[in-house]
Order: sequence, then structure tokens, then C-alpha cells
Amino acid sequence: MADAPRRASWAAAVLALAAVAAGCGPRSVALYEKVMGSPSYERVTESATRTREVHDGLDTRFILSATWLSGPWLSSFAEEYSNIYYLDKTRREQVISHWREESEKYVCFFVALFVPEEKGNNLEKPGTLWSLRLVRADEKDFEPVYIRKSSLRPEEISRFFPYSGTWYRAYEVAFPREAGEPAASPRAGSPRLKLVLSGVEGRAVLAWQ
Repeated sequence: MADAPRRASWAAAVLALAAVAAGCGPRSVALYEKVMGSPSYERVTESATRTREVHDGLDTRFILSATWLSGPWLSSFAEEYSNIYYLDKTRREQVISHWREESEKYVCFFVALFVPEEKGNNLEKPGTLWSLRLVRADEKDFEPVYIRKSSLRPEEISRFFPYSGTWYRAYEVAFPREAGEPAASPRAGSPRLKLVLSGVEGRAVLAWQ
């Protein structure tokens, strides 16, 4: 009988913990999303991302992935970035302002490229053998205003662009604003934008409607 009070006390403690857990449920989910990220950012990034693998038989020549850093993506990224780093609105604007300013001036992409021979992964270098162009629906093509290595740290690249793996090299690419304007005479069946990477290893085309 001496065990009865202990059992009653233990049961009460379990019920109390259950009540606390139930009461904190939504807050726990919110905290998880702040640390791990919310599903909405993942969905927006997936919808803005295209990937193409180029093979020669069983050999991989290269893999190209790119995310169009459009207005909807930028808004989602700003929210995701501030949630992860617990930034208030002012601090968030300071951090995101660079990305926003670039997207307002240019048509911007985050590009990840895998090439088996790492020395051939050199899109940003003047003497590169690669050609990267953005093609509008009227088939007018534009060369980049700049191609540079990503300003994000490796851990941030893995977090915000998970398709960019360890063996990829990440770039920030900008094209003239004109390239993103609706074409006056679009070619029938042509997508709104095509990102075309050509080189001695082959050719890859990524398309956005």
C-alpha cells in the first residue's frame, strides 16, 4: 500500500507533463521552423529551380542547377534568413538589401555547377571555355553582366540551396534587366526564359515559363 501514493504522484506528474507538452505544441512547431526552416521556402525554391545533367554514355559530363532569384523567391528568402538567424525587421533589411538591390537592377540567378574535373569549373574566370547566356522568349540572348562566386558561406549554401552539394561550385549570375522583360514578339512555344550553358563538355538548357 505504501507504493500507492508514489504511483499516484507519478501519474499526476505524467499528466502534468502531457498537459504542458500539449500547451506548447504550436510553439514547438514554430521553434522548429525557425531553426530548421519552414516548408514554404523549400516549395518556393523548388519551383524556381531547374536542373539538367549532361552525360556521355555512363559518364557524367556536368550537372547544372540554377534558381531564378525572382521577387517571390526573394521575399521567401528574406523571411527564411531572418527566421534562422532570429533577425528583427531592421537587421533583416540590412542583410537582404544587397540581394534585393541586385534583383531590382538585374535578372539574377544562383547557379551551381558540378564538373568532374574541378579545374574546369571556372565560370567566373575571363578565360573560361564555358558560355552562359540568358535567352528570352523572342530568342534574343543576353550575356551576363557578371558571374562571381557566391558570397554565401558553404554552410549557408547547403542550407538555402541544398541541391548544391560538396562537389559543386556556386555562383551568383546577373543579366541585364532587359532580359527579364516580356518579349514583344515571343516565338510560339518558347519559354519565358532559358539559361543556356555551352562548352566543350556539352550543352544544357534550363527553362522557366
